[in-house]
Amino acid sequence: MNQSDIKILKAINISDTDTNGGLADFAAEVVSGVKFNLLPRVTSTERADGKTRQRKAFIANVNQLAETAYGSAVAISSPGNGEDRFYIKAGTDTDTQAELTETGWTGCGALAFNASAGDASIQVTFKANDYTIPESALLLIKDELGNTCNIRTSQSAPCVSWSGDIATIQLDGQLPDNFTAYETNVGVMIETGDLTPVLSGVSVSSAGGSFDDNLITLSNGGTESDTFSITFDSSFSFQVSGVNAGVLTSGTTAAAYEPLNPKTNKPYFSIPAECWSGLFETGNTITFSTAPACKGMWIREVVPAGCAHEPNNSFNLDWLID
Repeated sequence: MNQSDIKILKAINISDTDTNGGLADFAAEVVSGVKFNLLPRVTSTERADGKTRQRKAFIANVNQLAETAYGSAVAISSPGNGEDRFYIKAGTDTDTQAELTETGWTGCGALAFNASAGDASIQVTFKANDYTIPESALLLIKDELGNTCNIRTSQSAPCVSWSGDIATIQLDGQLPDNFTAYETNVGVMIETGDLTPVLSGVSVSSAGGSFDDNLITLSNGGTESDTFSITFDSSFSFQVSGVNAGVLTSGTTAAAYEPLNPKTNKPYFSIPAECWSGLFETGNTITFSTAPACKGMWIREVVPAGCAHEPNNSFNLDWLID
């Protein structure tokens, strides 16, 4: 597993409406360092009146050797140098803006005071006091020199207390290194788990035919969130369609079936000829669902009314895998 095997993707629907978000767009990578690549430019009217907007993104495993990216997590690792605020929260493979709630938004702040190895708590200045900091949350602590550590917040509630915009965060253990105030950022990580494609819900409707779904293989970067239907039009040939992918190429039980995802040129799934046994008849069906090797997250930008123009404003996303 290499660093290049992990990509940040956009969602298929990008707007400021309830349909914003949805599935991952495997043809649309969020490219680091490109302006307005995920969030759009804030207009002068939006700065004057105030604006809140969301964009969905995905952390994706595109490793071509079918390796799993274990224990993935993502954090905003710099709060931005403008007056606007950035937040992050976990999403699903398919959720849209209409399904978002106001709970669970977290983010990143700057270390308010020097912290020393052995400390059991840290103080962090956020841009507001509405960032969620849960018990047992994984923190990313990172300074300007690139020194980092991961440590969890205390398991005992409450793990955080606020004084204005400064959060005193109790740690689940002792800080392993020294970190300098104002040169160090602290981000609350969204733990997105293992990044590997998943097959589920296999259903075979046939009196004489058998299908060994244990032999199906899925691909990183090719498998998407979808439900597929295989319908036999003879004893050995079949048609295939996906709810989202639409009509795919036809196949037969005599050869491997590997329909390609046109966005990545990798298979949605692979069915070897050995999957089939027995006697199928016209009209027999097989259905199954797939989920991709990626996990959704939401980024929120809050632009306060009267926000000053900051031409070089940006924020960073950092990720980790085990």
